Amino acid sequence: MKKVLIITPDIEGPVRNGGIGTAFTALSTSLASHSLEVDVLYTSGEYSESTESFLEWSQLYSTFGINLLKLDFNLDFSIDAPYFRRKSYALFTWLLENQEYDTVIACEWQADLYYTLLSKNNGTNFEKIKFIVNTHGSTLWADEGNYQLPEDQNHLELYYMEKTVVEMADEVVSPSQYLLDWMQSKGWQLPENSKVILNCAPFNGFKPKTLPSPSKKDDVSDGIELVFFGRLETRKGLDIFLRAINKLEQTDLNKICGITFVGKDANLSGINSNTLIKNKTKSIKVPIHIINDLDRTSANAYLKRNNVLVVIPSLVENSPYTVYECLINEINFISSNIGGIPELISKEKHIDILFSPNPVDLHGKIHHRLNALNCKPGLISGQDPIISSWVKSIESRPAKTFIKLENIEQPLVSVCLVHHDRHHLLQQAISSLKTQSYNNFEVILVDDGSTDKDSQRYLDLIENDFSLRNWKVIKSSNNYLGAARNLAARHASGDYLIFMDDDNVAKPFEIETFVKAAINSGSDILTTPSDLIFGEEFPSPFRKMTNCWLPLGPDLNIAGFNNCFGDANAMIKKDVFEKVGGFTEDYGLGHEDWEFFLKASLAGYKLQLVPEPLFWYRVANTGMLLTGNKKKNNYRSLRPFLAEHVKYNFSTSLIPSFIDKIQSLEQENQRLRSVNGVGSVSNQLNHINGKIDLLISQQREGWAHDRFNVLTNQMEQLTSQQRDGWAHDRFEALYNKIDSLNKIQNESFLRKVARKIKRMI
Repeated sequence: MKKVLIITPDIEGPVRNGGIGTAFTALSTSLASHSLEVDVLYTSGEYSESTESFLEWSQLYSTFGINLLKLDFNLDFSIDAPYFRRKSYALFTWLLENQEYDTVIACEWQADLYYTLLSKNNGTNFEKIKFIVNTHGSTLWADEGNYQLPEDQNHLELYYMEKTVVEMADEVVSPSQYLLDWMQSKGWQLPENSKVILNCAPFNGFKPKTLPSPSKKDDVSDGIELVFFGRLETRKGLDIFLRAINKLEQTDLNKICGITFVGKDANLSGINSNTLIKNKTKSIKVPIHIINDLDRTSANAYLKRNNVLVVIPSLVENSPYTVYECLINEINFISSNIGGIPELISKEKHIDILFSPNPVDLHGKIHHRLNALNCKPGLISGQDPIISSWVKSIESRPAKTFIKLENIEQPLVSVCLVHHDRHHLLQQAISSLKTQSYNNFEVILVDDGSTDKDSQRYLDLIENDFSLRNWKVIKSSNNYLGAARNLAARHASGDYLIFMDDDNVAKPFEIETFVKAAINSGSDILTTPSDLIFGEEFPSPFRKMTNCWLPLGPDLNIAGFNNCFGDANAMIKKDVFEKVGGFTEDYGLGHEDWEFFLKASLAGYKLQLVPEPLFWYRVANTGMLLTGNKKKNNYRSLRPFLAEHVKYNFSTSLIPSFIDKIQSLEQENQRLRSVNGVGSVSNQLNHINGKIDLLISQQREGWAHDRFNVLTNQMEQLTSQQRDGWAHDRFEALYNKIDSLNKIQNESFLRKVARKIKRMI
């Protein structure tokens, strides 16, 4: 029996209603009913919109043949990286321990598979697992539809991660040709095996909740109920719907028994959507109802009633279940003609159902259907072909097999090791190279002008051993890191260069893994996360990682202000190193590795990350980056953007300047708050109160978990400032607000904060 894992940040149960959750619940139950063993891994941690516990949902899913699991974010080590990097890496570590699956299916949204697919693309893990990315709409795609700018670095990184996940998949399955075309229009390189398979029909095994009364009229048969169906936000067409219904003439209103809005509320530029709806419908002389709390099953039951005309005026959609369910349940509806919606409906019925997404066309279509209500074309495809296509994709195996080093001529690797007055640490570095699992390598040791006599004696001592191994010791005047590394590279004979500092310690498999990844991925440059060690520790080969610095990869959108590439302890093709020009040789500055990686990426060379940490990076209280000039270092790493061949280059240099100014202003603001007494804390409480409103509106599918952590830190600070009960009334108000939100969100963090405030009052 084939074993399938579906990985998703959204699933019915913990999440009340969402397109991805509906799709993956439908897919998992359909596959389980076709004799496949199905596990579902929910990757949004503790996030839940349900009053039932995750255990209760897991037990319910098991009755339908599905093993519902939850990703544990409590790793044994700390990761220094933004939220979505950490989340993807947590999944990567989970999959390393759970490789029993034949096929893994995940969406591109939130890029859960990012580090996992990097590992497979490098030929280091998961050879026997087929990875299918089932596209449902990326963050960039959604932001375009919402006219939304990226809010922070986390948000911006998703653009890169989601694109890369699609490009590295063994197979891409989209429910619409429209979305595949959109990705290609953005320059995404889709795998050859990319296809369209419609979503499976929604699962109807969950019992609906008690339905609200549809109208205050005595009998809904007295007229037609007009129902807006979708999240109450701009992207779903709320604005054009409100404009259209305000244009309805009295003859049309006489045919309507009520207008109902069914969907989650949203924050619209500081105004709650429910408030906006009430304000915009005051002059309409029919009953107006707003229903925010229905799950998908309950909403579907609500729409199935007689004399209902559903309106779906979305501005951007892929293959929405709102339309899908109206089609399979024979519900009268009209919809905008955007995205993949027309692909769900037979062409001869387009004229009766579809309209252009503007108030005039929508008004006209409502008028037409109020006079010709019944039009139920059904879905363009039956369920059997859809499920059969999915089963066929799962049963086919990926074409790519890993290249094994024992089957090829192993390339020579030159380890370029630089040293300056740290002979006691250099001994550790050399010892780690002598225990490498890969044999075809040489070491070029450059001493960058050491003056310490013990260091000079140690270099003399090892010279004979180096000579016997055909390794080299080169003594130079002190010219700093860039020059020392370039000197080592000039004496190297290898096809590949690995750069190593004297305080690094190589893991036993570093060179072998780098070579394996280079051969399988075709990369010109390979970097790796840093496994952090402290002080002068000499780590055992079996030492478990406690702290990890996790790079992203060559995302040029953030490379001007964040080293997304990795450390200089990297492997580079020697000819590429020479073509790029090696490291620049600015004396006394850092960031030469960041600058080199950026130059190479801008020149079109392929840089890729090996997700497994391959070396130990020593964190010390003193060092070049700690004692150097931060602004000059930052200018050096930005310098490649200022080259003549890079368009619009000088505007990029504003980004790190703005970040520095923002940090300075935040520090000054914090200082002023700390000296301004009671009034400043009152302002902080008001600020946090506003943040809660904003975050609740954004708290979908785990999106704002890390921001809530910032909020709780601010609450800790306020707690420490409370003296003699002076802030009792403010904390009481804040507690009441959070307590009410608890009842809606069931968010464990909010409960934690509420308990904390309750104890104080």
